[in-house]
Amino acid sequence: MGSPLPPEILEALTRGQTILTANQRAARTLRHAYDQAQQSAGETLWTPPAVFALDTWLPILHHQLTLDGHESRLLLNGTQEHTLWRAIIAADPAVSGLRSLDSLAEMAADAWQILHLHNGRTRLREFNVSTDTRAFQRWAEAFDRACARHACLAAAQLPAELTAALTAGNLVLPESGVALVDFDTIAPAYEQFFAGLPVDTIRITIPHPTRSLRPAQSEAEELRAAAQWARDFLDHAPTATIAIVVPNLADRLPQIDRVFSEIISPQAFEFSLGQPLAETAPIAAALNLLRWPFESLKLEAITPLLLSPFFDATTPEEAQAAAEFDAFELCRANLLRPELSLEAMIGLVRRAKRADRLTSLLNRLQSLGAPRLDSETWVQPHAAWADHFRQTLEATGWSAATNRDSISFQIHRRWESALDELATLDFDNSRPTAAAALQSLTRIARQAIFAPESRHAPIQILGPLEPGGTTFDALWFLSADDQNWPPSAPTNPLIPWHIQRDLGLPAADPIRNAALAQTLTNRLAHSAPEVVFSYARHIEDGERRPSPLLRALDLTTTDAHTETPHQPLQFDDFEDTESIPELAPGVTSGGARILELQAACSFRAFAEIRLHSTEPDSKELGLDARDRGIQVHEIMQLFWDQLHTQQALRDLTSSERDELLDACINEGIARAASAAKTPWEAAYLDVQRSRLRALLHPWLDFELTRPAFAVLQQEEKHLRTIGPLTLELRADRIDETQGGLLILDYKTGAASPSDWKSDRPDAPQLPLYAVLFEDADELGGLAFALLRAGDDLALKGFAGNPGVLDKPAKMDWATLPDQLEDWYRILANLAEAFAHNDPIADPKKYPQTCQRCGQRMLCRLDPTTLTNTEDDEESIDA
Repeated sequence: MGSPLPPEILEALTRGQTILTANQRAARTLRHAYDQAQQSAGETLWTPPAVFALDTWLPILHHQLTLDGHESRLLLNGTQEHTLWRAIIAADPAVSGLRSLDSLAEMAADAWQILHLHNGRTRLREFNVSTDTRAFQRWAEAFDRACARHACLAAAQLPAELTAALTAGNLVLPESGVALVDFDTIAPAYEQFFAGLPVDTIRITIPHPTRSLRPAQSEAEELRAAAQWARDFLDHAPTATIAIVVPNLADRLPQIDRVFSEIISPQAFEFSLGQPLAETAPIAAALNLLRWPFESLKLEAITPLLLSPFFDATTPEEAQAAAEFDAFELCRANLLRPELSLEAMIGLVRRAKRADRLTSLLNRLQSLGAPRLDSETWVQPHAAWADHFRQTLEATGWSAATNRDSISFQIHRRWESALDELATLDFDNSRPTAAAALQSLTRIARQAIFAPESRHAPIQILGPLEPGGTTFDALWFLSADDQNWPPSAPTNPLIPWHIQRDLGLPAADPIRNAALAQTLTNRLAHSAPEVVFSYARHIEDGERRPSPLLRALDLTTTDAHTETPHQPLQFDDFEDTESIPELAPGVTSGGARILELQAACSFRAFAEIRLHSTEPDSKELGLDARDRGIQVHEIMQLFWDQLHTQQALRDLTSSERDELLDACINEGIARAASAAKTPWEAAYLDVQRSRLRALLHPWLDFELTRPAFAVLQQEEKHLRTIGPLTLELRADRIDETQGGLLILDYKTGAASPSDWKSDRPDAPQLPLYAVLFEDADELGGLAFALLRAGDDLALKGFAGNPGVLDKPAKMDWATLPDQLEDWYRILANLAEAFAHNDPIADPKKYPQTCQRCGQRMLCRLDPTTLTNTEDDEESIDA
């Protein structure tokens, strides 16, 4: 499918003319249309047509001069030219650090191109105007000298050099000449070159098109209207070709893709705009693999590597092992910074619980780190580094994975071109380190744009400059408002304003810029029999009006297209009578959390415990709330392992207590301290030590105000059975008091005895420990130990006897045994429901229960079918 070959193009090709277009897409489209025309004529073999984009054709002529012996200078590609500019700017002592060297090099190359294409090179001596323009004057002179020294030529100088070669008779072109297709403007340097050739101008237009203006209330409505219009058009004309033209397409591409995918089959449209090669999945993986020997990778980059088919294991079992390692060990690793060096990653894999299943992963990681390449003394040519990078990726299995499908293969081929481009940087005989070579390769991959080979979908989504050289059956122009169209012309601060004005640059001449935009608008308005311009009246930043360029088109204003209703899909209902599998015999992993999840939502309990579905754990700088809570538990355990009783604490002097607490804090954070590798991490740990002292010193003061106690147990594991479940339980601490044993649960966050109420308690851990306590007759109470900064230090819980808690909570229960009996009934019911009931989505409190649930995508809960079942509960005062 595609646009037919315009007869004007076919006639020019028949005359032997070379067809030149303003952009690569137009050239590809015309070549494809020519091939289709040959196939339709029954031809089986034909010579490719002489159709080129202008910026492709000129280097071909330079190559011809080289082959004929009239030219010996190297024509620099973009990467080579950038390297020269960057080196020149880096050597300038007057350059400040406000802009990166790469951005300055790009700006300088752009200014150099502007000067040459507009015949302004001779005015370089007039640049003594400002600090920026004087800097460019120095750089340009140094660039000239560097080009002479290396015998090379910048692409911007090519038109003038070819003009000179044509005048001297060194460049001979066919007498039939060239045909310029849909050029809205031509730079003066090109005009001089074409002045020596027979040139025809071809305009591809549709006479007397139907044109309309369709305002919409919002951008979302405008976009949906365009998608619905395109769908309706294809429904009536399945073989039609449609153009959707969008100013600032790159900024709106995700939104457009989402809306069009919702309304139209994704196979029916494609974007002309590609994406940076470095952002494609295979190349992002390749660059991260190559970077890892030199610098630590963030966990957000390591996890995609472990799950990526482009760093793939050799068997499904190994792939599953890598995924489990990522989910259950890497994402839970004790890291102060969410990043890992290659050496640290190799160490984690070696120490993994199932390291025997990670042999393939370990081998691939080790292939990256051998030999080490971060030495500043190891230098070699760029071509040698390109070969080394290829071999490194081969060792990881990356190359084999890129042959799995057509898109990956095309990306791999483009990557090979990037490596070849890296090798061209040897033009100046430089010998970089591996890190410098990889930096150059990364920039090449970021600058290279990858677009899959066109499927010639019926709907083409394009930028305004791209539809030249072809026609469509229909065209819709989005965002044709006074803010987006015409776009403002870019300026270059390295060229003095008066020179920009004298050279007639669009940025310096608003009238010229508007005239060029009007020409382009008129051409687009004649590119299809039906043309629609649209805009949104209301935007977040204010009201919009139609672009003033539309006034000359005599448009008919109509309402924005409303969606055509479509018949909903018919679904077949069936009854699911299959029950969930029986629990495996023995201990059910998960402990008290099983009943906590079951009380919150039976499906969440099923998903997290039975299906092992876990929410991705995102790491941030430092220790998260879970890590800090674990540290407090460990420090308290260490402290009371030393003292055992309140009286022992009372007997300590202030300095002795501080010394013991500091020792326990240091031991408690020792694991985190072992991961500290930088001054920042060491300083962060010092802050954590101070925070823990400030938290735990007042807590120990509070412990002295309690009724007398002795610490009987800490963190001891016990197997207990409730209903059909056998669980491994571990109480944080059990104290012996005058009124009986007190079970404590440390909490560094909010907690209240009200969490124990109802048939679906929010925090069933302590009630579960209590009802399964083997010495029930000795149980005196249970409480949350709230270790929170400020005035929140407290024991909040329930006591059956005096002498257990100073201020037990006021509960509705007469005695502790009565409450234990009620809790046992509630918890046994939850255990029974988890083991045997259907795992339906039944959140206890909607929407609060669902807000922090990591299973919402898996359960596919439809919020519209839920009612708010939250019951008001009284808070229980301690």
